[in-house]
Amino acid sequence: MPLATQAVKESGYSPTELKVQAIARRRAEIQLMRVPWPRFRKAYEEYPRWHALILWTHAIVASQGRIPSWLIAYLRKRCPGLKFTEVGQPEPVDLRLSNWVRNHKFGYAKKEGWLDALTFYGVRRPRSERVWSYWEQCGRDWNKREPEVSPTFDVWWSDAQKMTLCDKLSYRDLGRAVEKYIDWEALVFWLRPLFTTNAKLPMHVMSELRRKFPGILTKHNSDMPRGDQENSKIWRRLTEWGNNHFSREAKEADSLELLLQRVQSHPLHVRLVHYGKYWEGEWSGNWARSYPSFPEWRRAADRYVVELKLH
Repeated sequence: MPLATQAVKESGYSPTELKVQAIARRRAEIQLMRVPWPRFRKAYEEYPRWHALILWTHAIVASQGRIPSWLIAYLRKRCPGLKFTEVGQPEPVDLRLSNWVRNHKFGYAKKEGWLDALTFYGVRRPRSERVWSYWEQCGRDWNKREPEVSPTFDVWWSDAQKMTLCDKLSYRDLGRAVEKYIDWEALVFWLRPLFTTNAKLPMHVMSELRRKFPGILTKHNSDMPRGDQENSKIWRRLTEWGNNHFSREAKEADSLELLLQRVQSHPLHVRLVHYGKYWEGEWSGNWARSYPSFPEWRRAADRYVVELKLH
C-alpha cells in the first residue's frame, strides 16, 4: 500500500488535545464526503488568500494599535457590507472580517454543511502554512520596529509566498510533492481490484502502465495467459516503485515525515481513500464488466459523495 497508509506519529500533544483533534478531523472528513470534489476544490483554492487577508489585517491593527482609515477604506471596498465596531468595542476587526468571509464569501459552503471541512483542510495547505509563518514573523519583527509604511495586502501576500520550510525544502516544493504523490496513489486505487483476480489486464490498462511506469511491464508478463503469481509480481513492482521513488525524494530533503503528514491531511487523499474502498467492493461484485479508463475512474471519484457518521 502507499506510504501514506502508514501511521504518522503525533507528538507534543496531551491525550485530551489528541482526542479533540481526532474529533475535528472526523467531522471534517464527514463534511468533505458530502460534496463533489470539483465544488470543494473551488473553495479550497480560494481559501488561502482570504485566510491571508484576515492575518494581514490582524498584523496591521496589532502593530498600530488601531484601525487606520486607509485599512477601513480598503476592507469596505474588498468586503461589501463589512461593518466596523466603534473604538473601544471588544470585537476585533479581524474577527469581524473572519465572520464576513465565512458568511459571505463561503456562505454556500456553510449552507451546504461543509464549511468546517473547508476550514480544517484549508489551513493545512502549504500556501496557508507559509502565510501563517509569515504572519508570525511579521509579529516578531513589527513588535521590535513598526514599519515606516505598512505593506499593501498584495505586497504582503507576495512576500508571504517566499517563505520556506528550510534550506532543502520550500512550501511550494512540498505542495508539488504532495500532489504528485496523490496522483500516483489514485492510480494504485484504480488498479487494485484488477490484481485481486487472475484476469488479463485490459489493453488500455496496460497502455497506461507502460506510459506512466516504463519497465514495470516486461515482454514476458505482457503476454497471455497470466495468473495470480504474475499479477502479484506486477503489483509488487508498482507499489515498490512508488514507495522507493517518494521515499528517496523525501529523504533527500529530510522531509519524509512532512510528506506523509501533508498527504494524510490533503482532502483529495481522504476522498480517494473512501472511493478506493467503494470501488474495490463495487468491482469485486461485478468483475465481468468492462474496466474504466483511468480518466473515467478519476471523474467518477470526483463525483462520489457519501453520508458518513461521527463515531
